[in-house]
Amino acid sequence: MKMKKQKNKLHIQKTTPQEPAKLPFSDYIPAVVLALTLVLAPILPDVQITRPKLMVIELGIFTAILVFIIKILNSGTIRIRLNPLNVPILMYIIYIFTCYMFSDNKSVAFNEFKRMLLCSSIFFLSANIISPDESLCRKQRNLVLAGLLIGSSIAVIYGIMQHFGNIRFFGVVFSVPQMGRCASTFGNPIFFAAHLIIFIPIVSGLLLNSFRKDLKSSFSFNSYRFFLIIIIFSALIALYYTQTRAAWIAFAFSAVLFGIINIKSKKLKLTFLIIAGISIAGFTLLTWQVWLRHQAHPLIWKDTLRLWLSSPLFGTGPGTFHINFPAFASPELLKIWPQSQQIINDAHNEYVQILAETGIIGFAIFFAIIFFFFKYGFDVYKQKPRNKYMLSGLLCSAAAILAQNVFSVDMRFIISAFYLFLVIGLLCSFGNTFFTYNFQLKKVYSLIITVIILAVFGVIGIEKNNRIHICSFIHYDYKENKLNFKPLFEGAGLLPQILKPYLVQQSLNEKPDFFDEKILEPVKTIEGLEKISEQHPGEPKVYEKLGWAYSKERMFGKAIENYEKAIKLNPSNPGPYNNIGNIYFLSQNRLKAIEYYQRSLSVNPAQIDAHSNIGILYYYEGKLKDAAEHFNIVLKTNPNDEKAIYYLKRMRE
Repeated sequence: MKMKKQKNKLHIQKTTPQEPAKLPFSDYIPAVVLALTLVLAPILPDVQITRPKLMVIELGIFTAILVFIIKILNSGTIRIRLNPLNVPILMYIIYIFTCYMFSDNKSVAFNEFKRMLLCSSIFFLSANIISPDESLCRKQRNLVLAGLLIGSSIAVIYGIMQHFGNIRFFGVVFSVPQMGRCASTFGNPIFFAAHLIIFIPIVSGLLLNSFRKDLKSSFSFNSYRFFLIIIIFSALIALYYTQTRAAWIAFAFSAVLFGIINIKSKKLKLTFLIIAGISIAGFTLLTWQVWLRHQAHPLIWKDTLRLWLSSPLFGTGPGTFHINFPAFASPELLKIWPQSQQIINDAHNEYVQILAETGIIGFAIFFAIIFFFFKYGFDVYKQKPRNKYMLSGLLCSAAAILAQNVFSVDMRFIISAFYLFLVIGLLCSFGNTFFTYNFQLKKVYSLIITVIILAVFGVIGIEKNNRIHICSFIHYDYKENKLNFKPLFEGAGLLPQILKPYLVQQSLNEKPDFFDEKILEPVKTIEGLEKISEQHPGEPKVYEKLGWAYSKERMFGKAIENYEKAIKLNPSNPGPYNNIGNIYFLSQNRLKAIEYYQRSLSVNPAQIDAHSNIGILYYYEGKLKDAAEHFNIVLKTNPNDEKAIYYLKRMRE
């Protein structure tokens, strides 16, 4: 493949390059995709395991990246904004990936690697899909912000409605589940509060920016301002109804920071700080009952530091907190949250958890990202006085979520981390220094590379079972000449891998439980097997079949009796041990269940069913590290095992 190279193909532009007055529509597509993602993500519900909100975010990033890459191929220009965050964010991804590659628990570490990969992707996207031309740049950025404003405003309104329950409006009753602490569509009031403290400073920046002297006032503009005021007021009410202390502290911190940044007069700044201090003190007194709510966070932090000291340099591994922490939990903490009843899957302090999981090295790189963000942000703030309110809004938005994570781990969940890195990227999109690489490809080569990229991304592919898939939903069997529209998660490429964790629950729900399936004629079946056992008393398979039949009818005493006869006749068969373990597990005799699962594995260490079953049992016992080890063995044999994928995801959530 030959490429015709232009002269001076590689250069760095330190000033805003001249661009055509109007961009082709294709240049807007990545921004449109991102805007649609920001509209849909806050609206869709966040249900454990299925996670439609998270799936939309992942698919949105996936689509935007794909479109961005294809756009680069067609334009023949790679243009990357240069800023101090590119290197530390790239270093952090490389470090997490390296830890993942050397991890003994890759299925657990993968979730954290995926989270950071998504965060870095949204950062580079939001920083680089914006045009270098200032007027066009403003249009694209406003498109992204409009998506954020629309989606989050709907979530805010729904969150307030949750506080009141059923609402009558002009004779129409809107039925909304009433909640003591509103969570909107985020599934948890803490996550909703984290979203609000990111959202409010940005909208405040938009509102103040609309009062710039160079902007002409009009009826539509005044309506826009009124809308922003209503949304800010509504978001503050919703934040109060979340009853989330960490978010309240974080919001107060970001609000004070917003005032300090934008108020230039020392006298006015002092007045603002006094009013803010009185307001915070008054609010604290009015909400004292919330502040006195019981928590065990200091105990968790102390035990997490003990966990970190067990591996101070590199940490225990990304994403492994929840499986390693139980061994370091103090008796005082376990007295409050017993291991078999409560899973402590996070440190309730993002920075302590980063320290424990990634060690001093990961901790230092992460803080380098924060340091360079604020340093660069304030530098851009000074250079762009026309956009100072928008920039200060982005700075304070990031400051708020970072402050909340001193008392929480919202960024552990991709949704909050996604919005933080979106904010960081949007701030960096104000930069004017670029790395540019120009190239030319013949159309045929461009088409070939595009097809290869689509295959790598899993948008198109040829499966082993004679199917061609498109977007993992449309499957054409070219031997039987049939179309199938069922979602695919066994296929190759990034798209099937994104869909896999979300479709597993649906697949599991469609499969009936072993004990729910009934024999068509149980009495005749059992009588027939009993007669065969009398004729062939030395045949273990007959007793194993009898045990299976009695299990189906939930006659567990008779089932165990026959399985034991099968074991006595053939002790090298692992199946009956595993089946007896299942009966004891269902009967809540977990010690006996573990004993028989272990006996099954001693006979055949590669038996997948026993590994899966004992993993599930350890999960319910709160022994997450032991559970993860068994699920990892299952996934090494079958990477698409639904139960292993489901429980590894469930133990993290």
